[in-house]
Amino acid sequence: MTDQQLSFLSTEPSAFDVNAVDDGIILPALSRHGSAASHLAQSSVDDWVFGLGFTNWKSVIDHALRSGHYELYASEDGCHGLRKHGYRYAPIPRLPVGGVCYILQRLLVISAARIADRARHEKMITVTSEFAHKSVIEAGVCDLTIKQGCLVIRACVQVEDLGFDDSRIECSQLAGQLLRILSNAGAQNGHLLAKGCKSLANHLVRMATGVR
Repeated sequence: MTDQQLSFLSTEPSAFDVNAVDDGIILPALSRHGSAASHLAQSSVDDWVFGLGFTNWKSVIDHALRSGHYELYASEDGCHGLRKHGYRYAPIPRLPVGGVCYILQRLLVISAARIADRARHEKMITVTSEFAHKSVIEAGVCDLTIKQGCLVIRACVQVEDLGFDDSRIECSQLAGQLLRILSNAGAQNGHLLAKGCKSLANHLVRMATGVR
């Protein structure tokens, strides 16, 4: 047993989530600070499904992703779970705070790696005659390029800092973040940029959710 696991044994039982197929427990969430990855690494869980025992949520989710569980789905109680595509069984039926965001970040990296393995290159996606965008994910960094009229603007953001919505699998929250990043990089603010950032965010979400 690792030192990290031993440290959990001295924690009050009520401080743990439980990952189980039928009777899992997700404690009321505190507000998230820092990246989703760091938050999950500090969130204790007793895993009954994969046999990991006392560990943290990041380890459980990473294990699930390594074994091909790529589908995020909404359960009847409004929570999200993680399972393999085409399966009803979910080894993680309820995700904690930060779980959806972190999974989408990791799936985006997986998707980009597969594109690179096929020797394909991301091309500019035209939104209007005055706006196009491209994103390249490499070494944990999302490199953004937009054409706005005659301007070409580039900006970078760490994948672990991408603000995927943790409550819904949609792009509005991420679009707002990209708009701020590109505005700070010199893009001209306005309706055109907002529309372009929504398209760019939607593209990143599609890349992540398209992993099979």
